[in-house]
Amino acid sequence: MSTLDNSSVTIWNEQEAVAQLLAGDTAAFSRLYDRYSGALYGLILSIVEHEADAENLLQDAFVKIWRNIKYFDPEKGRLFTFLATIARRMALDFIRSAYKSNQKMIQSTDAAVSVEAPNSEIAKVDFIGMESLLSKLKPEQREIIDLIYFQGLTQQEVSDALQLPLGTVKSRCRTTLLHLRTVLEVN
Repeated sequence: MSTLDNSSVTIWNEQEAVAQLLAGDTAAFSRLYDRYSGALYGLILSIVEHEADAENLLQDAFVKIWRNIKYFDPEKGRLFTFLATIARRMALDFIRSAYKSNQKMIQSTDAAVSVEAPNSEIAKVDFIGMESLLSKLKPEQREIIDLIYFQGLTQQEVSDALQLPLGTVKSRCRTTLLHLRTVLEVN
């Protein structure tokens, strides 16, 4: 048979709790957290759907609650409604900012990718003099530059295609680029 220790049971009196919170009582704030954190966490999690984000937002919500408890008006509603409104708004703001951030990233990616073929005149300008520059290279250097910069292969793909060690491909590419730099600086 178990007995109930009456000294550990505290009755929640919302008016007293608000008065203590307004007075800056950190123990009252701790009790507030203990009483409502589970419900607010569930509310936030239902909006953001990621536990780590919900945990962070819950902490942020309680900081905001601590700073804004002075705006709570018991005549306008219950304390839990005030707390839930803050938590809900923070979660929705988080979702909106994540959505906007994602949209900006998608838009910048869309702008960077062009489905149109480049103008033939522009393409010609890009390659003016390249043929003569590349003719000054050794055949193995020309081949690596062609594969990497004109065909778009990675150094690893070039290594596999030419059956050369990756280090050899990297050093040939670097040597070739340094040689091209000196040739361009002279011209």
